[in-house]
Amino acid sequence: MRLFIAVAADDEMKSSAAETVARLRRAGGRFRWVDPRDLHTTLRYFGATPEERLPEIRDLMTRAAAVTAPFEIVYGGVGAFDSFEEARVVWIGLSEGIVPMERVAALLGRDEPRPYAPHLTLGRNRDGAVAPGFVAALKAEPALNLRRPVAKLSLYASRPAPFGHAYEILFETELRGS
Repeated sequence: MRLFIAVAADDEMKSSAAETVARLRRAGGRFRWVDPRDLHTTLRYFGATPEERLPEIRDLMTRAAAVTAPFEIVYGGVGAFDSFEEARVVWIGLSEGIVPMERVAALLGRDEPRPYAPHLTLGRNRDGAVAPGFVAALKAEPALNLRRPVAKLSLYASRPAPFGHAYEILFETELRGS
């Protein structure tokens, strides 16, 4: 199974993201859109992981949560990797709370070569081409400015499914630091 640790999106964010996706769908483009129920902000990605490692990962999460106080994040505007004009991935980024997210990711042992850019993935481009109308729609999307507390970490399993991937939360731990 593929595992990752993340902060799950709350219901308000899921609803707002669904509205954003509905507008972007109307703008065209060949994107595979994420089901709003599965939205999350990844802190550490493990990839294919044997089940025997679950206790080790739970311990890692518990230790990180013990020294991390709850904090707030603010979801901001829509963005894209690599750029709006060459959108491979469309996302909603954070406008506040990036530093505490970076700290938690570091405590969890995040070791990817790219700088950490916390975001909620909305969709992935299926064919590489991005229509000018879609680019205009991305640029026109208003910032959400949705503030929410982060009080727990979730361990997700991602399994292949006919519609893409099915996510399941295997373990959660509350932030208990001061």
